This record gives sequence, structure tokens and C-alpha cells, in this order.
Amino acid sequence: MTTENNIPRYNKVLLIFATVYTLITIYFIYDIKRDESASLGYLFIFPVFWMIAGILLGLLFWLTKIKLRTVSDKIALALSTPVPLFIFVFAWSLLPYSQSPAMTNEFNKDGHRYREVKYQFTNGQTKRVEFYKSQDIVTDEEPFPKNDIWLKDSIWIFYNKEGKIETTEDHRSK
Repeated sequence: MTTENNIPRYNKVLLIFATVYTLITIYFIYDIKRDESASLGYLFIFPVFWMIAGILLGLLFWLTKIKLRTVSDKIALALSTPVPLFIFVFAWSLLPYSQSPAMTNEFNKDGHRYREVKYQFTNGQTKRVEFYKSQDIVTDEEPFPKNDIWLKDSIWIFYNKEGKIETTEDHRSK
């Protein structure tokens, strides 16, 4: 039951399963980032994917009689579960640049769509306010930009935790 490299066939099956599982998970995350409006759908897709993968993994263990003998077997098993995703999401949420906006506001003015984005500290104080302008022209007939390309605009304001202005960045068109 071994292959050309003296790696048991069932270990290769587990490694292939872990690779495919991880690639599917990465694709889901990529798709969420590409189209954030689809992220709510993944609230249902991920649990279904995890259940199907769990059943398949259980069948692989049962049918091929996989035994976790080496560290690589245990790593492959761990990569075949949602645990790495949860660890990644938790670690990512701790990074300062991964913060989600507390508020966004969009409006049309002078042939462009404008977006104001406000971020907050955990204490509720405003952390920064960013302004963007759509690259595309908008009209009354076409009120939304064709492409999702936003240009930095206006003066961005950065606050400290006490709510005082710490710095500003000028992004106004010259």
C-alpha cells in the first residue's frame, strides 16, 4: 500500500484532500473580498461546505483506514477543518489596518459619486475619516458608477484616542 516515494497512498489522499479544501476556502475568501455583497451568502455556504467536507473526510478515514502517524498527517488533518480559517480571521482582526468602517455615506454631486468612510476606536471615538470620489461620471439616469474605482479625495482627518485631530492628509485635486 505504498507508492514510489515510500509515502503511503492514504497519506497522499489526505494531503490532496487538505490541499483541495484549502484552495476552495481561499477561493471563497477571494470571492468575498471581490464582491462584498456576496459575503452574506457565504454565511450559509461555509457551514454547508464544512459539513460536506467533514462527511467526505470521515469517509476517507473510514474507507482508506487513514491513521495519523506523522506530524504531516496531523497538519493535513488540521488544514482539512475550519480551524485554520478561524485562527486566520481572528489574527487578521487584530491588525490595525483590517478594521471595518463604523459608517459609510455615499451621495452624488457635480457628476461624481462621493463616499465618506468613518472608522472608530474600540472606545467609540472617531479614529479617522476618509473621503473618496468615483472615477466614473454619474448622471441622474446613471446614478451609480459603472466601475468600482474610487479615488482619494478631500482632506482625510486622523484623530487620537482622546478625539483630538492628530494629523491630516490632503487628497484634493490640484
